[in-house]
Amino acid sequence: MFPYMISEDKGAYKTSFEYIFKYFAAKDPLKISENSGASFDPKQSILQIKSLGQVLDIKYPEGDVVFNGSKYMPAWNWRWLILQYLSQADNTPITNKLISYRELENGYVNYTAFLRKSIDPLAKYFSQEPVEQIRAACLILDASIEENADVCAKIHLFPRFPLTIKLWLSDDEIEGSANILFDKSANHYLDTEAINEAGIMVSYFLIKQYELMYKSV
Repeated sequence: MFPYMISEDKGAYKTSFEYIFKYFAAKDPLKISENSGASFDPKQSILQIKSLGQVLDIKYPEGDVVFNGSKYMPAWNWRWLILQYLSQADNTPITNKLISYRELENGYVNYTAFLRKSIDPLAKYFSQEPVEQIRAACLILDASIEENADVCAKIHLFPRFPLTIKLWLSDDEIEGSANILFDKSANHYLDTEAINEAGIMVSYFLIKQYELMYKSV
């Protein structure tokens, strides 16, 4: 785990979790495991999931989330997304067909905010950074590197919820640009509001990871 991944305030955003705790607890943990790609240990009543290169333990039915082998909790939005994913996952196969945020259910409503908070920071921050260094930071977050852009990283947020970051770096004639794309099955695993938060979080994590690797003094 890395410092930027860890929650600083255990009591923060409590109200944001009230509904999802109830929704999660009402689900059958074996069904959650089957539908999400998580594993379930009935003796300890713990679901375990891999996310962004980390292994996380989720206590059932309480919904407490910690990094495996520690007492540290991940950032509040990461915990919220994990519980949303586990509760909503329905075992729909990944299609490997990419869509934009606007193509999600009602995605056009918040697209401007998604662009401003998720995509624009990537374009601005990475526009003049070395390609190989960007790719190395992506790999730490459990990405597979693909073609079709200067940097194209398929980042595995959850076992059945990848997102793809594409970066085109600036040169003498054009400014840098970016995009974040999702599998066509995305709304089977997270609703559009949660996907918005996922984009913000992964964008932030990638920038912080890059800073940790290459900007630290």
